Amino acid sequence: MSNRITTFMHCRQCIKEMPPGHSPREWARLECGWTKEGWQVWCVRHDRNVTDIDLQGQKVVVLPDSGGKTKH
Repeated sequence: MSNRITTFMHCRQCIKEMPPGHSPREWARLECGWTKEGWQVWCVRHDRNVTDIDLQGQKVVVLPDSGGKTKH
């Protein structure tokens, strides 16, 4: 599977502190994962929430790297 991301999320504080010559992709220290309500993106560098997406109980299909389908 290829990278299909069209809009990126970054920690606002990381972007402010990013050294010259680095890209947000190189500088990012993010953890992403499932929560009871949905999906969360967490900044490891600043120990803070970047976004927390509430899927409002919707079922989603996860397409893992292997190409198989897993329901959450």
